[in-house]
Amino acid sequence: MIVDFGTLSEGRKYKTMSNTIFPRPVAWISSEDEGVVNLAPFSYFTPLSSEPPLVVVSIAHKENGEHKDTFANILRHKRCTINLAHDGLIEALKHSAEELPHEVSETEHFGIETRRILDGYPPMVADAKCALFCRLVKTLDIGSDYEPLLLEIEQMYIDDERIDPKGHIHLENIGRVGMEFLVDAARVK
Repeated sequence: MIVDFGTLSEGRKYKTMSNTIFPRPVAWISSEDEGVVNLAPFSYFTPLSSEPPLVVVSIAHKENGEHKDTFANILRHKRCTINLAHDGLIEALKHSAEELPHEVSETEHFGIETRRILDGYPPMVADAKCALFCRLVKTLDIGSDYEPLLLEIEQMYIDDERIDPKGHIHLENIGRVGMEFLVDAARVK
């Protein structure tokens, strides 16, 4: 079967891509503005380069065309923290996807504990085993409701227990397959 993307609706394109390009890692992004910590998950996220250490995350606009809080905060402050979630955090991650008013923190509203470990960056999710502390390099205008952010990893937190004696890192990050999450190679709704 040949799928002609030129004939598909935006929703059908998303469904086709999200069910075939998987598992997609989830960028659970902490951003901050005026003392309010925003925390939201995004699954259009991937590494792009190791030199320089770049990742890209694509964030769709709100239905009214405005930027989502995460995008606006990163654009304004040039910093974010990408938390990599494991299965023990999946319910909190799902809750944080709910759109709240700008002045309401998902971390406070849903009781998600955070900790600030590096000055100049938003706090990380306290129970995350890995977090990427990133600087905005630039946004990419691709002529759609999605606007990719090119981010450079400046610092990384890794739980000491996740590094073996040879320096290998062992994480159990959750991924996304369509509308489901992938945890330990098992799909979870």
